[in-house]
Parts: sequence; C-alpha cells; structure tokens
Amino acid sequence: MTLRPARRSLFRAGVAAVPLLTATPALAGQAVAAPFGEQPGSQALTRAFVSRWTTAYLEAWRTKDAAAAVRLFAPDALYEAVPGDESQTYQGRDAIGRYWRDVTSGQSDIGYRQGTPVVTGDRAAVEMWVTLRAPAANPDGDHWITLIETNVLTFGTVGSERLCTRNSEYWILRTGRQDPPQGWGRA
Repeated sequence: MTLRPARRSLFRAGVAAVPLLTATPALAGQAVAAPFGEQPGSQALTRAFVSRWTTAYLEAWRTKDAAAAVRLFAPDALYEAVPGDESQTYQGRDAIGRYWRDVTSGQSDIGYRQGTPVVTGDRAAVEMWVTLRAPAANPDGDHWITLIETNVLTFGTVGSERLCTRNSEYWILRTGRQDPPQGWGRA
C-alpha cells in the first residue's frame, strides 16, 4: 500500500528526503576532504568521492548527527528538501542543521542502500533506498516506511575542502519495509 500524505505532514512527522546509511562512524567528526583523499580543484569530481560523501551524509542521518551533516555542506549551501517549495528550502549551515534536527527526531532503525553515483562536471545524482521507523508517518503496526530518493548534488571548493553547495531531493514514501527491485541503483 502506498502512503501519499501531504508533504507538509511528512515533514512534521519527521520524514524527509535525507539519505540513510549503516557504516563509517569515523567519518562523522572529520572534514570531508581529508578522509576522502582528494584535493579539491586538483582533479575532477569522481564517483568514488561522491559515494564517500554520500556515505558520510547517510551516517549522519543514521546517527541523527546534524553537526556532522552540516560539515558536508558549504557555509552558504542551498538544501532543497522539496524543490520549488520555499518552506522546504534551507540556506546555510544553521538552517540545514535545524532542518536535520527536526526531521530526524522522530525516526529510528534507519538503514539504507546507495546507488552508483552519476557524475558530470561538478554535479552528481545519487539514488538512495532508505528504510526507517516513523510512527507519525505510519502510525500502524511496527511503523516502518521506505523512502525512495534521488539527490542531485552540486559541489564546490571552499578553502581546501570540496563541499556540497546545493542538494535537491526528489523522493516518494511507501508504507512498510520494502526491498529495491533487482538491478536498482546501477549507473
């Protein structure tokens, strides 16, 4: 069964398009450029870099660590949880951090799968398949939901770090815990 509540109620319920993950807690407290081993400006954006960035982003989500999440973004980054909806668009690290704290507060048991990034120039698209418990979004039974999402990311160099300058999320929510179809997430 597909759940199609109004998007505003999803945000109030603590469900938004914020990708999930399962590993790499060591990355959560570190700057992005150093652990990823790439010097911004010295080479083109790669799938490997975007995959590592996405893993750090998802780990911040899984652990509800807004501080770790905002360190992945440029100081004046644009975060569009729902592109075209000004009430769901956040500019700057402070606003992104507040959004992350609010949206993750009602979530638990977060897990994810990440697709192979598609990269062109300084932009990338990454598919994410996330499962989590969100009682406000699915008040029945065990509260599982599945969030199927694609993030379109733009990266830039800030000082010596390559950081996300824009994140636009496109997603759909389903009730229950669902697995992706065979072949999902391949570039």
